[in-house]
Amino acid sequence: GVPLQRDGAYWIGGKPPVGRLSGDVMLGLADLAESVGSDRLRTTPLQNVLLLDVPGDRIEDAVSGLRALGIDPDPGPFTRSMLACTGLEFCKFAIVETKALAARVAAELDERLAGTDLERPLTITINGCPNSCARIQTADIGLKGQLSRTDGGEGFAYQVHLGGGLATMGRPEAGFGRTVRGLRVTADEVADYVERVVRRYLAGRDGDETFAQWSHRVDEAALR
Repeated sequence: GVPLQRDGAYWIGGKPPVGRLSGDVMLGLADLAESVGSDRLRTTPLQNVLLLDVPGDRIEDAVSGLRALGIDPDPGPFTRSMLACTGLEFCKFAIVETKALAARVAAELDERLAGTDLERPLTITINGCPNSCARIQTADIGLKGQLSRTDGGEGFAYQVHLGGGLATMGRPEAGFGRTVRGLRVTADEVADYVERVVRRYLAGRDGDETFAQWSHRVDEAALR
């Protein structure tokens, strides 16, 4: 978005695709900041980019410049709240791939669940190993990559954590996510699974019940 700073200038937040920034994009960000009169850029723990100190008359130029670099200041709710660790491509500890999966799942969910009545985006994190760099235990939906037995032997799947969270303003509950015994989803099943659980939450929540409250309250059958 484009919030107002205390000094009268604006900062613009954007979402790089699954948190990845190439060297060319970083050079482009530096050029863009300079061109709109800013000399400050920040990255965030949620894998976003903030362009600071933008004058009010340069907001449109800054927003269009970010989009040209592939950094969307107004992404869909699932793209906005998706977080993925480095994954198998660059991390020696990872068991599964994460970044391409996160990008695909977020795009599919933004399309499938467009127009649904979610008061706030659900946080979804994907981690390539048990080390939890993407903080799967404190996400609404956390997916941890691991070896999994299949009919054909050993394969790869994601263990599901549901309803984790940190205590923040507007969200008093805090705790680790709930796991369901034996629940594993493959990469091809992730989007279908998340859509199914979100639709069950929307249909079965009690008043203004949060996803975390709902997922800790319902029977395991509703979470499969």
